[in-house]
Amino acid sequence: MAARKQKQKRMSAQVVEDEDYQLRYEVVAGIDVAKESAVVCVRMPPAKGRKHRTSHLQTVPATVPAITELAAELKAAGVQMVSMEATSDYWRIWFVVLEEAGLAVQLVSSSQARNLPGRPKTDKEDARWIARLTEMGMLRSSFVPPPEIRALRVLHAPQSLFNQLCERVQMIPV
Repeated sequence: MAARKQKQKRMSAQVVEDEDYQLRYEVVAGIDVAKESAVVCVRMPPAKGRKHRTSHLQTVPATVPAITELAAELKAAGVQMVSMEATSDYWRIWFVVLEEAGLAVQLVSSSQARNLPGRPKTDKEDARWIARLTEMGMLRSSFVPPPEIRALRVLHAPQSLFNQLCERVQMIPV
């Protein structure tokens, strides 16, 4: 019985440098989308002679020209994957503009990124966190319909609204 109750030794925690640890993408962007702007973090390989990866942070207004300019910057930087997190529909314009620019874009659920330990609280740190998780391939993409289906939905929306209005008119007592 004494042998069974013998406590196992606890191993001390080890620090593992994540710089080259399980990277799936070399150059990534993480975007924390809000109503009027978004914080963008681009993670790059270490500069020559340096040992750590670099992060470039910027705040971009939520306007089509600004997002288009950002898309050109991301393409020029060689970004392989863009991950964005948003809690409302604010992501839609970002997704469409970046996708049309030819970038690989994924929308990630904020609850998924929050469930991982170590999540920061500020927008800048949040964008950096999304980028770090993206470069290691730890985020799963939410479903976003392909462009063809989105186009059909836009065409169908006025028809649907028209049908709803007709039903309401028919319900009005005469």
